[in-house]
Amino acid sequence: MSLVNPKQYIISARSNGYKDTAYAIAELADNSIQAGATKVEILIFENAKRTIEEIAIVDNGSGMSKELLASALGFGESGREKDKDGNLLNEDTKGMGKFGMGLPNASVSQCKRIEVWSWRNKDEVYYTYLDVQEIIDGKYSELPEPKILKIPEKYLDSMFDGEMPVSGTFILWSDLDKLKWKRSSTLFSKSQLEIGRMYRRFISKGQCSVQFKVFDTFGGKKDHSLSKKTDTGLIKANDPLYLTVDSSLPELPGLHVDEKQTFFQELESFSFDVEFQGAMHRVKIRSSVARPEMITRILNCSKENQAGKTEYGKDCLLNFGLSVMRADREIELITNEFFAKDDAYKARFMGIEIDIPPSLDEVLGVTNNKQHAHNLKELNAETLDIDDKDILNKENEVISYLRESNDEERAVLFEISAKIQTVVKNARKKAKALPTTKVGCENQEFNKDDKVSIVVNSVMNKRDEVSPGNTLSQKPNYKELKEKLVNEYGYDEQNAQLATKKMEDLQSRISVQYRKTSNHSFFEVENLQGIAVLVINPDHELYMKFLDKMSEDDQMIFKVLLGAWALMEDQTTNENKRRQLERARNDWGEVIEEMFEELDL
Repeated sequence: MSLVNPKQYIISARSNGYKDTAYAIAELADNSIQAGATKVEILIFENAKRTIEEIAIVDNGSGMSKELLASALGFGESGREKDKDGNLLNEDTKGMGKFGMGLPNASVSQCKRIEVWSWRNKDEVYYTYLDVQEIIDGKYSELPEPKILKIPEKYLDSMFDGEMPVSGTFILWSDLDKLKWKRSSTLFSKSQLEIGRMYRRFISKGQCSVQFKVFDTFGGKKDHSLSKKTDTGLIKANDPLYLTVDSSLPELPGLHVDEKQTFFQELESFSFDVEFQGAMHRVKIRSSVARPEMITRILNCSKENQAGKTEYGKDCLLNFGLSVMRADREIELITNEFFAKDDAYKARFMGIEIDIPPSLDEVLGVTNNKQHAHNLKELNAETLDIDDKDILNKENEVISYLRESNDEERAVLFEISAKIQTVVKNARKKAKALPTTKVGCENQEFNKDDKVSIVVNSVMNKRDEVSPGNTLSQKPNYKELKEKLVNEYGYDEQNAQLATKKMEDLQSRISVQYRKTSNHSFFEVENLQGIAVLVINPDHELYMKFLDKMSEDDQMIFKVLLGAWALMEDQTTNENKRRQLERARNDWGEVIEEMFEELDL
């Protein structure tokens, strides 16, 4: 009996946890960069309905021999240099693609058919393929032997402007049944964010370029299909520390040649060694924070009153978190550890980055698809079940205690976590001091959001006589609201005081605020003591492509509709029904995003 059932294995492999299509493409780009490629092209072929029909990833790397290609589509075969026991040798132990799962795993997560051409000279191009449906149908259980086969003219003409490189690899995905995004423009915009961040060092140093190109189903070039801002399709470096000059960030206003050309300035940068299994492993941490003068300049040039609502603030929110770098490639942007819930507004204007060596993959829980470092978490002595309470506040003694207890892995994790927490604390302090709100931007005149609050509040009071809600049953705590405006929504003390005083004068019980929400929801309803906060997500497709483009009066009407939902939730006393409404709200937001993707505005 075979150890592995090919049919069941390939079905299982198709649900292997790749976050999205951009991450799957990145897995193949890893192989290209490790093969010495200076150029990687992602060729997108669209059908008559302008949806993606095929995707090709081609590079000018060293290419693969017939023997390497024979194993390239095998699961668990890295094609790297190994000893007689199958262990990687030399520099391959430090590389991005040491796991040997990339090409087949990434590919089957997006499509049913993968074809690979690879060559070390143009006259000897080897070809092989993997077809999911053929495996499921039992047509074959072993990979076909590579054979010499020319790349079809359609693809030859498309790649590298028709100039086939001396060596390289061409991978074609077809029967694309698992793509997250169906439109070229959406795939490019998401890739600009994710791939640009993953490979920012390679791109900014000029070591490798990544470029998207779009063609029709016959191979005809299609211009203006990717972005209104660029026709080149080149992915720019996306630096979450905002210390890279030529990046995907919109051009900064008012830069002078004799000043720093970056949005942020470096705050801390240091390396340290951790001991594991008798060897020392170098870890590096960097942090940055926005330049105060640049925040002020951005606000002065914007109609927005809060820096977080500008295009720069929104860009920072998309890059907010701990950037985990491994072998010069980002594997994860961690947002659910090391940061308090109230960090997302002002702390978006700080950046934290850690470099971890591949030699610590096992300790840090790096997955074989290089998307997570599961064990990199916020640890403290209290959660480590240490009996000796006298050492809890002494970092070095905790580390020594864990090592003496033969708990070397947790000693390493605790040491790294403690240093990250200190760096985050220092950066947070700097970020919270930034002038992210225009002074005096709130005044006593009623704006459109005030009128929304007045309307919803009036209906709330009328309905409370018939169907009492949760909000009006409690005395409003405007002090709590003020603290929330400062800690979570980026207000300074002065403007938070003005905003809450206005609400108190109106005896308003609902506040309209803006912040990125969880679970893709377009809006959320938060309940404070006696006050409901209607939180609208300015990064949601519905806001950016619909609400933000309305007139102020139409916006007000739409927000009243959202207020009606908030009122409905507020009056729901049954806890099960309340959770159902919350799930419906989140699901609605996800469906809207999918529909806007299909609409392709």
